[in-house]
Amino acid sequence: MSFAPPSAFSDRANLLNLTIHAIYQSALEDDPWRACLNLITEYFQVTSTTIVVRPSTATDLGYLVCVPSGGEAMELAYRTKWYRLDPFLELPPERVLCVSDIMHDDQWRNSEYYRDFLQYGMPTDGTRALGVNVTTAAGTVSRLRLFRLPHLPSFTPEDKQQLALLVPHIKQALTLSAHLHRHASEREIYKEGLDRLNIGVIILDEAGRMLRANPVAGRILGRGDGIKLSDRLLEGCSAAATRELRLLMASVQADASKVAAMSLDRPAGGRKLVALVRAIPIAEECERRAQPAMAVFLRDPDAATGPAQEIARQLFDLTPSEANLALELVNGLSLEEAAVKLGVTRHTVRAHLRAIFVKTDVTRQSELVRVFLNGVLGLANLHA
Repeated sequence: MSFAPPSAFSDRANLLNLTIHAIYQSALEDDPWRACLNLITEYFQVTSTTIVVRPSTATDLGYLVCVPSGGEAMELAYRTKWYRLDPFLELPPERVLCVSDIMHDDQWRNSEYYRDFLQYGMPTDGTRALGVNVTTAAGTVSRLRLFRLPHLPSFTPEDKQQLALLVPHIKQALTLSAHLHRHASEREIYKEGLDRLNIGVIILDEAGRMLRANPVAGRILGRGDGIKLSDRLLEGCSAAATRELRLLMASVQADASKVAAMSLDRPAGGRKLVALVRAIPIAEECERRAQPAMAVFLRDPDAATGPAQEIARQLFDLTPSEANLALELVNGLSLEEAAVKLGVTRHTVRAHLRAIFVKTDVTRQSELVRVFLNGVLGLANLHA
């Protein structure tokens, strides 16, 4: 009896460890599963490894990764047609099987799937096709398939046992990946909503250094009018404003339930910026360095309102002049200030205001502001 040298066992154990690490790393990669499948291909000494992360349906092409790539045309053919005819599709959950375990070789070779599709890229028999279906907590059935060409050995019971050892890791990685993508999608929706509402958001660490900012906050900081960035630290446009802002941030760090606000003068003119600061709780078990600790929300009352005039006209049948006046009142101008800005007389704006009240079914300017803030401006920014 011959034995493999100790170095062979050591190398194989190291390769298995690398493979398990790569399985979990897949959840964080821009091209998920490819590096992991390369290692699985090497570890099991197979010709091809494929994972169907999200199976194809009549309305969704799904998502699969094949190593080495089967070619765009062949992968697309599988995702659009041949997945429906794959006889190696429905396996008992988490059970590693060869094609030969579920059908005779002549059944496999005479199947439409093999005869008209697979044999052109992978002409192999049932003892060299190994697979397992992994069902996630959400109920998605992902499929891992390993193939060897005929000149390579058939899969053995030991191969099945080794692949079975990887199944719990693959299942957990699929669950983690779905969790991360779900939260990323939700975060993107909230981020886009704040952008469209012209609300700037700046995320700071415990030392008050900026970690990131949304595009609206980036534009406000870029102008340096009211608030600016110096060495990743927020500053007002005066020593007093900077001091007040720092005290504000210290107060919310001392009391995580507190939300504090201040206004910031703008040297270039215009109405004051509004800044609201709140703490972001940090879990006890988390690393503290470079973790989000505070959020600063910025609102520029002079920010453009996008296509709000057109939305107001459509919703309430306002004339262009009436819509312009309504928006100026919502932006905080008095009736007299709006008349000056719009270049019309006080008598004209009062006539417009009466018409606006009738069309919007309100009787006071405060009600008009509420109606526009809750409806018109939100809808306008969503269409921006």
